[in-house]
Amino acid sequence: MARLLPAILAAAFLSACGGGLSQQMENQKDPETSLIVGHIDMKDGPCWLHWFSMKQVMPKVEKPYYNFRIDEGTFYAEYVPLGSFQLSEFGGDGSWPSNTRYTFRFPQQLEGLRLEKPGVYYIGSFKMTDEGNFFKSKYDIELAKTPSEREVLEKILPHAKGTVWEERLRSRLEELK
Repeated sequence: MARLLPAILAAAFLSACGGGLSQQMENQKDPETSLIVGHIDMKDGPCWLHWFSMKQVMPKVEKPYYNFRIDEGTFYAEYVPLGSFQLSEFGGDGSWPSNTRYTFRFPQQLEGLRLEKPGVYYIGSFKMTDEGNFFKSKYDIELAKTPSEREVLEKILPHAKGTVWEERLRSRLEELK
């Protein structure tokens, strides 16, 4: 058992950090990729945001799911190719010592997200709401006014340090002044 403890702790640490993705962005390997960013306020939910994923629906690809980096409710991925996407799912693990994993799926979106040219795309801020009662939990997600695009981009800017995304984020922040 003592030999398994480091492996168990490492697995728990990785799952608490957004599935193992570090917060630091990587340099752009393909000039036709985009940075997608948004935020989910989960204060009224049963957990904190630990993962967020999006599915590519067009063109069809072998690996259609994209996992995002997470920083306190802000989600971002800097390696998303051109195409059409659907927001897929998000979730997190319950507080220790709970072993509950919460997964929430987005409903099918009519338009989805269409990336026709590379860039920085803010897809919005959302808020999880608790619409249940003492006997039955029920959660929903709605659009939120805060944090703003500017606040979200400022939050991820330190994670882009030394990459091409740093300058692109700075340019977009200038446009938002």
